[in-house]
Amino acid sequence: MKLNLTIRQGILLLLALFGLLIGVATFLTVRYFWALDVEKEYLDDRDDMVILASQIETSLDDNDVDPFRFVETTARIQAKDENFSYMLRDSTGIVVSPTFMAGKEIPITGFQACTKDGRAGMAKVWGYDCFVIFYPLTHHPFELVAVYDYQYVFGDEAETLRIFTFQIIALFLLVALLTWFGIIPALERMNERRNRAEQELQIARTLQLKAVTHDFPENDPLFDIYAELQAMKDVGGDIFLGGWVNGKLYFVVGDVSDKGTAAAFMMFMLSSVIRSRVQVGVPLDKLMGEISQLICDNPDYEMFCTMFMGCIDPDTLEMEYCNAGHTRTLVDGEFLDQDPQVIAGIVPNYVYHTQKKQLHRGAHLLLYTDGVTEARNEARAFFGETRLQAWVKDRPAGASCRDDCASLLDTLAAFRGKAKQNDDIAIMSIRIR
Repeated sequence: MKLNLTIRQGILLLLALFGLLIGVATFLTVRYFWALDVEKEYLDDRDDMVILASQIETSLDDNDVDPFRFVETTARIQAKDENFSYMLRDSTGIVVSPTFMAGKEIPITGFQACTKDGRAGMAKVWGYDCFVIFYPLTHHPFELVAVYDYQYVFGDEAETLRIFTFQIIALFLLVALLTWFGIIPALERMNERRNRAEQELQIARTLQLKAVTHDFPENDPLFDIYAELQAMKDVGGDIFLGGWVNGKLYFVVGDVSDKGTAAAFMMFMLSSVIRSRVQVGVPLDKLMGEISQLICDNPDYEMFCTMFMGCIDPDTLEMEYCNAGHTRTLVDGEFLDQDPQVIAGIVPNYVYHTQKKQLHRGAHLLLYTDGVTEARNEARAFFGETRLQAWVKDRPAGASCRDDCASLLDTLAAFRGKAKQNDDIAIMSIRIR
């Protein structure tokens, strides 16, 4: 069975359990020390009763005229103190001494032993709570009884327990009030914020999945293209798109400056604009300008974006591309000539221009974000462009683009070792068949 408890109910349940635990612990502690006190009181008074019983035994053995005078004398002395008294009973429970009690049957009921030998404990005497000690004579059918007023024996302990119990109740009332009006509302607000953050994160993941291409062309007779994204956090800021549009192979790789939910929203917005504008044949340079202006027009995001976009004409194998401060693309293991242009979102109304590159059958392109070249190992060394270029040149000639992406991610992981990933990683591999 699954219990669905709110934070408020859960806290109060924990407080109740904690209060019960404290109460039990307090009871056991007080009872332990009470038992020690009872035992000490019993042992002290038992010594007096042993002496008195010995005197009575000796008197009875010697056929003394008044063998009970010791109890009489003791009772008279103690009559001045109303807190306790001695009496001697016969085997039927009838008092034989002192004189003012003689012939009476003193009702002692509800006895509860409090000592190890069972001779002392709590009992009702004439309906009053008393502490009673029984000491039977050894050779004669009499029993010496000491009766103490409960408050005389346990008054201090009872008052201490009462005060302590009141303090515990007051403390838990204070904790309950603080919890109800302070801690619980704060926890509920934290829980609401966490739930809201989780919902936003889930939305961001969904947007990120929609912002990148998943259905790359397979078994295409002209091109092999594939891309992978490895986010540093739950949601990254890298973007890639690729596929056939209006008879040309278009591809885009970008890196939004921020991470998390805000970056995911920006990625989705940029992806939507690129998809829609490419469909209607907007030139790459004009499209890059629109992307940059879109970011500039939303200063609340406080973001910018590096981006590389290109397209290849399958008839001429000519590639037209536009770069906005992005990392250098590798073509057949060599870095592509990319004119320096402003990062998108930095300068309003910036005019971009395109460049062209003639490709050939069997050519290979690698596009990536700076999370590749700026990956660091445990010695804080960068992976760098040199290692990346060497990896491209050493890749198997017949490897698929999917294998390229997986292999490069494995290479980066091996390079980092135990160091954590410090940035998002996006990789796109394109091969002309």
